[in-house]
Amino acid sequence: MSQAEPLLSNVPDLQNDNVNAAPAPAPAPTNTTSSTNTESPSRFEFLKKAREFREEKLAKLRPLNDFFDKNRFSFTTSIGEITKRWNYNLQHFAVNYMLIVLGLAIYAVITNWSLLFTIAFIFGGFFVISRLDGALTIGNTTISASAMYGAYCGASLILLLFSGATGAIFWIISAAAVVILAHAALLEPSIESEFNADNQV
Repeated sequence: MSQAEPLLSNVPDLQNDNVNAAPAPAPAPTNTTSSTNTESPSRFEFLKKAREFREEKLAKLRPLNDFFDKNRFSFTTSIGEITKRWNYNLQHFAVNYMLIVLGLAIYAVITNWSLLFTIAFIFGGFFVISRLDGALTIGNTTISASAMYGAYCGASLILLLFSGATGAIFWIISAAAVVILAHAALLEPSIESEFNADNQV
């Protein structure tokens, strides 16, 4: 064996090493869509909750033929019977009565132009403040968002007092109480409710 052979045997086989070497792993694809969706806040979360609340309440809405069943309307002077009807009807028609209160509130607002303008002004002002990016700078004066909210709340309360909001609230409460309590006192409980009460006993 010549002296060149051991020298050549110690030289690494570069060609074989390149063939046997494992290819470098490809970089994992980045899911930009998911990261963007995770980082971005949910703008419609409040609307989603409001929709779920509305669907949950409307599912308990009683039909009109049950709410205005003329065969079950009767006048009574018995305090015990009136109390029994109130206990049943105020729970059974709770969503229907809520809609009555809402309808009276809408009527009270649309028939009072000053109150309607005040409510629109309040909601519009809060919307504008919420759209501002941080503090508001007017000349050399900087007003923080909390200060703007506080001042606007005070101005809104004053406007509500002068626009007749107090009188409207008392009218809604009194009108709703008369309508709801009168309906609940005149409508007899259904036969199904009496049957369920007997089964519970």
